[in-house]
Amino acid sequence: MKLKLYYTYIGTLLFLACSPTQTLQSYEDKVVAIQASADSTALAIIAPYQSAIEEEMNEVLSYTKYDLEKAKPQSTLGNFVTDLCLNYADADICVMNNGGLRTTINTGNITRGKLYELMPFENELVVLELNENDYLGLLNYICKRGGEPFSGINITMNEEGEIINHSQPVDFSKGEKIRVLTSDYLANGGDKMSFFQNKEQIKVGTKLRDAIIDYCTKTDTISIELDDRIKIISNEQ
Repeated sequence: MKLKLYYTYIGTLLFLACSPTQTLQSYEDKVVAIQASADSTALAIIAPYQSAIEEEMNEVLSYTKYDLEKAKPQSTLGNFVTDLCLNYADADICVMNNGGLRTTINTGNITRGKLYELMPFENELVVLELNENDYLGLLNYICKRGGEPFSGINITMNEEGEIINHSQPVDFSKGEKIRVLTSDYLANGGDKMSFFQNKEQIKVGTKLRDAIIDYCTKTDTISIELDDRIKIISNEQ
């Protein structure tokens, strides 16, 4: 039996060795249209689920008096998200990034579906503790980028992105650390937030999107305006 398998193996090798070599001379990259009608049976199965999902996504959770938009150095959308998140964790400040907020919310009703558009990711809320050096790294990051969403502190900077003044909610001289609420994506160094890396992450147990939805569900009317949390001083002043 072993001898038979051996000859079969040798024969296969000889066959492959004697096979002519094929060389690809050219190829054409194009889209081939496929004409097909929808499967009525499949559509009938999907329809009840689709209807239920649409009903859930169209549910009105809250109302905003002003447009919630992204901008720098601060924005109504960034202030809205970072302010509300501080209600869901024991933290001194909250920091997010503009890139993670995926849409704007116009004045009027806010639906569940709109909040899924705003935050389509499954990001978890986590708390990190920063020493003074890492905290200054965070402030410099915000200023050099011309502003990112944050809550809980005030920053004054010049037009070159240099820090002129800032607040700090803890006393670093006593060995205290500042507790920062953010997403697990940023906590792992996402969007070049290297000052967060290699820190213990305390999980809040809530997804960022779920916190936003819960807040809107409990808040009839949202009224977010710009404030003085970040100021840019002209070099001429």
